[in-house]
Amino acid sequence: MMNFKNQHVVITGATSGIGLTIAENFYQAGAQVTIIGRSKVKLAKLKNFTTHCIDLSDQQSVLQLTNQIKQPVDHLINNAAIAEFTEFSACTVKQLNDHIAVNLVAPFLITQQILPLLRKGGSILNISSYFSNRMLHDRPSSMYSLTKGGLDSLTKALAFELGPKQIRVNAIAPGTVDTPLFRANIDKLSTEQKEKFNAQITKLYPLGRIGNTDDIANLALFISSPMAKWMTGSIINIDGGLTTH
Repeated sequence: MMNFKNQHVVITGATSGIGLTIAENFYQAGAQVTIIGRSKVKLAKLKNFTTHCIDLSDQQSVLQLTNQIKQPVDHLINNAAIAEFTEFSACTVKQLNDHIAVNLVAPFLITQQILPLLRKGGSILNISSYFSNRMLHDRPSSMYSLTKGGLDSLTKALAFELGPKQIRVNAIAPGTVDTPLFRANIDKLSTEQKEKFNAQITKLYPLGRIGNTDDIANLALFISSPMAKWMTGSIINIDGGLTTH
């Protein structure tokens, strides 16, 4: 296991799913982990972590982050996101603004807030999505794809700008991952829809399965470790081969 002893990791949206597994793996590797989330109930259930309750859709709350986090940071992981798959013609202004606020503006502002705390040699990791450049039938993703594409561009721009400060900036673009949210969405499907989805997996994914949260966490720890010390500005696909076709 990689060693992050005496390092401080800040991660957003880590009360469940991919974010929580990343947080747990960093903790198991010796790091002090600070989680930023919006649900007081979910945050209260977390052990071993420092937690801060912030609504990432509220810019003024995000701008108060430095009043809550004072100590130096080694790694920032912008993981929090929302995803609503609504047909383009039916998307509302509120939905669009919510996606932009959480998926794009929040990572921008949080990175600004944390940057003065980042130690030399620190890293920023943004959790993007294959939807930034790969679309699927029956999954209208205009709002989500718009914001994840913007996050990819922000990743590259910050890598260029912060490189001279010896701060690395990368992104991970996962395929479909088995999370509580994923399971909740699957449970809403009819039996016929579930069968259709399962049949599609082997067609979409050359490795024949969707991902699990450890698949993503393992890569997150590698990118944050000294083994990736010459990696910056990279958008890494981890999707079981989905984006090969």
